[in-house]
Amino acid sequence: MRFQNIFQQILLILALSLIQTAGQVWAQEETTIEPPERIVTEDFSTEATDTRLLSPWLNTENGFTATPVYFGEVFTNAHGGIGTKHATQYEGLLDLALSFDFQKMELPIPGRATILFENTHGRGLNPYVGATQITSNIDSLDNITQISELWWELDLFDEAVTFRIGRQDLSTEFISMETASDFINSAFGLSPSAGLPSFPAPSSAAMAMINLSPSLKFRTGVWDAFRTDERGTFSQNGSILFISEFEYRYTMSQNQLPGIISFGMTYETPGEIPDGVIPRAFGYYLQIEQMIYREADSTDDNPQGLSLFAQHYPTNTDGRSPFPEIPEDGLAGIVYRGLLRGRDEDVAGAGLGWVKLTEGGTDEEFMVELFYKAKINSTLSVQPDIQYINTPSGIYPNALVVGLRVQLDL
Repeated sequence: MRFQNIFQQILLILALSLIQTAGQVWAQEETTIEPPERIVTEDFSTEATDTRLLSPWLNTENGFTATPVYFGEVFTNAHGGIGTKHATQYEGLLDLALSFDFQKMELPIPGRATILFENTHGRGLNPYVGATQITSNIDSLDNITQISELWWELDLFDEAVTFRIGRQDLSTEFISMETASDFINSAFGLSPSAGLPSFPAPSSAAMAMINLSPSLKFRTGVWDAFRTDERGTFSQNGSILFISEFEYRYTMSQNQLPGIISFGMTYETPGEIPDGVIPRAFGYYLQIEQMIYREADSTDDNPQGLSLFAQHYPTNTDGRSPFPEIPEDGLAGIVYRGLLRGRDEDVAGAGLGWVKLTEGGTDEEFMVELFYKAKINSTLSVQPDIQYINTPSGIYPNALVVGLRVQLDL
């Protein structure tokens, strides 16, 4: 991204900072439902205790937080797909998130801001496997060095409403499941049917998050739908994405088993790119996450036990798209946290992904993934992974992919 683009977005943020943060106190709904702890792979919160490598140089109380995370992985296509010759590759991703709390920094600007720098290097397996559900969620296809996110957010009405504007990855807040966050295949991070502005090409957006009650949240936003040109703040294809999502969190009080149900809708306006006309598109999705067994001695901060998840996302387009169409997909899986004695923070998972296709062949693709993520210490995690893809993209021989990922929370 050019400095001119960064300057334009900073000017936009400063202009919007003149919005006055007044309003009445939002009444909190009384309920006996306890929302479960949010389990995420990456935590950009300035309130979290920082015990990582850079913690001696950081002080979260002054309003500045740096969160560097490195992912490195070696994967091989052991069988099938497009080809197995030279099909062992290394790929890496460096994330550096910088968060600024302007109130703690005692600046005359309300709210908070986040900048996410990303660099990918190496090569993924997609040229050897040919799967629609790309085997790694850090595979950017072409290597990138960029500012992936640059946004400003403001809390209103005693934090009942949060407004965010700037360059954003849609999957940070929409169409994602916490229970599935440790899987490596990209399908578990953002539905393949979506085709929406996410890694590696987020886009400019404005969104609002509303706490309707302690257990019910509503999110809505508008995005630049298809990011095709890095030289401007907005693309020139004219396609706009509207998305809304309800999220309901609950706990089965007798057994303290948390669950999440999410329902959302997407609508994309028509646009035009050099390859053709982007058609009007509508979609909806349903996601369910449920813990079904909890170990007796586990804590709310680290609930150990077995959880299930599932997702379904059908879409409908009004005309022929210049992109490969994925009219429907589904996900399901199980995750066990703390499976082995004395390994309370390790995660084991098994998941299945399916996509319906329209490019010929079998017109569908199935994927199965198994993994075990071992947390060695507060900095290092190691994750062996195996994936079996049945008819990649509906046209290639069944593929077997195996590999190892290392995660460093610096």
